[in-house]
Amino acid sequence: MFIMLDGIDGSGKSTVMATWKKYLIDTGNAVFDLGHYGRQIGHYPKIGELKSYDFVISEEPTPLGAGKLVREELMQKGTNYPQVALAQAFSLDRLILYKKIILPLLSEYKCVIQDRGISSIAYQPLYDKKLNYQTISQLPGNALALQHRPDYLILLDTDPNTAIKRLTGRVKNDNNIFEKLTFLKKLRRAYRSSAYQKIFTSRGTKILYLNGNAKIGIMKGEAVQLLKQILTARVPVKHAGFYKK
Repeated sequence: MFIMLDGIDGSGKSTVMATWKKYLIDTGNAVFDLGHYGRQIGHYPKIGELKSYDFVISEEPTPLGAGKLVREELMQKGTNYPQVALAQAFSLDRLILYKKIILPLLSEYKCVIQDRGISSIAYQPLYDKKLNYQTISQLPGNALALQHRPDYLILLDTDPNTAIKRLTGRVKNDNNIFEKLTFLKKLRRAYRSSAYQKIFTSRGTKILYLNGNAKIGIMKGEAVQLLKQILTARVPVKHAGFYKK
């Protein structure tokens, strides 16, 4: 199974991913954190090293190669790179991640849970009108990722004003060019649009929402409940914190 989590910056993705990781470990599962490994070791693991794990948690952009370049240079405030360069860098990072890790894992019937991914194609069209969904989808890494779309795309729906408060309250400022209120409002509308969602639903992805405006304790509880229902193949139609589109 391939589960992807996304939402605007400051929506609470890191909190949900950490909550899922803790829940999986606490319930006796072997969990491999690919992002943590990459930051510590500086390269991808051999696929054979992952065979004993039940779940692999990944993230995009990755902390390696093209992904590291995206994080530390291309997305930083004060830079002036064309959005097409950023889109190409995301695509390259994605291409490498899928070929080296994601596809081999899925072929071994592993469960991958990813913080952001091909779902982030909502970003570039908002900065450059020449970069529509069709154009971005044809980039090699994106085309491969859409061919192997996630089984579930969980959209963490959070009010942009709430997200901005969280971002400004961070101990570490990411200096991310996307962390602006006006942009976050546009991005939230993009995630909820039929044009964006059709990219995934037309390929068989199930899209579910998780309430990112709830208090942290409630959000964590609803996130765990949602994950439990997905893993037991019971797709929720409606719930206080999440619902099927």
